[in-house]
Amino acid sequence: MSQIHLPVVDDSVRGSILADGQRKKIVPADVGGRFTRARRLVVILLLAFAGVLPWIHVGHAPAVFIDVEHRKFFLFGATLNAQDTWLLFFALSGAGFSLVFLTALAGRVWCGWACPQTVLLEGIYRRIERLVEGSRAAHLRRDASPWSARRALRKIAKHGAYAVASLALAHGVLAYFVSVPMVFRMVRQAPAEHAEAFAWVLALSALLYANFAFFREQLCLVLCPYGRLQSVLLDDDSLVVGYDGARGEPRGKKGTVEGDCVDCARCVVVCPTGIDIRDGLQLDCIACTACIDACDDVMDRLGRPRGLVRYDSPHGLAGEKRRILRPRVVLYAVLLGAGAIIASLAFRARTDFEANVVRLPGAP
Repeated sequence: MSQIHLPVVDDSVRGSILADGQRKKIVPADVGGRFTRARRLVVILLLAFAGVLPWIHVGHAPAVFIDVEHRKFFLFGATLNAQDTWLLFFALSGAGFSLVFLTALAGRVWCGWACPQTVLLEGIYRRIERLVEGSRAAHLRRDASPWSARRALRKIAKHGAYAVASLALAHGVLAYFVSVPMVFRMVRQAPAEHAEAFAWVLALSALLYANFAFFREQLCLVLCPYGRLQSVLLDDDSLVVGYDGARGEPRGKKGTVEGDCVDCARCVVVCPTGIDIRDGLQLDCIACTACIDACDDVMDRLGRPRGLVRYDSPHGLAGEKRRILRPRVVLYAVLLGAGAIIASLAFRARTDFEANVVRLPGAP
């Protein structure tokens, strides 16, 4: 019988998605530093902000409340109804132009600092994983060992915590649609009394669990179109996370080469998508800055200047001057400003019309 020769997977390939389409499990090492501390603070603030919005009342309704039952949307004191869906055009186009403007100016800062995928993964699920599994080395060593009762208990505890976190997040999302008091009332009652809401919570919890327990960085690399658009949104003056090749190469052990990079691969093991930032700007980079803190820590230990991996533009990394004001940035700013003015005028006209409309006697 002839043998079937399977293709060999090259584990040396950097990144989560290998050349043959298979996924390599990424277990990033924990890292500390100025950017990591700043990102953690931003994550805490964003999670706190999203969590308290349904509790804060502006006027007679929560600050942000999508009242599905009465087909009304409350937004920081403003009340919108089903006839105001045309305002979504301004909201969505404004958000899109803001993201385009921000990307041209500061690169993928949205992905690394404020995207819900990053915020929830790094702020909740990755914290659970490191608390239960320990360091990256211990995690990988345990995964490579035979199954044991202790290893099984760790996995059960981790995924149980994932499930609890997913259920909590799903109920938090539900509060935006039915209000916080109603969520507490639903929780105390039988699921059959609110079957539709119960089904939505289960579905959302399952989606969150599957995404953050298993799919993770693949959402950014495979599904999200934003990363694929960065090639047209960025230019050589956009701020990116990059490696100073002129200073770092040739890389090698300290004392054997002239470059500052000692090829420790610390920037690779802390990357949540598993890429090597030294290979240049890549679609898989979400600009999370973990590699900057990792490299700065190594440079500090070696007594060398920081900034071998840093926030800079391609022009800056090449030793050239970076331009902040350039045609595309000015154009995006003009379009964003014009859209904001038009949206403000449209909303004011709509508000004035509702305030001054004369209702006929007996009209509702």
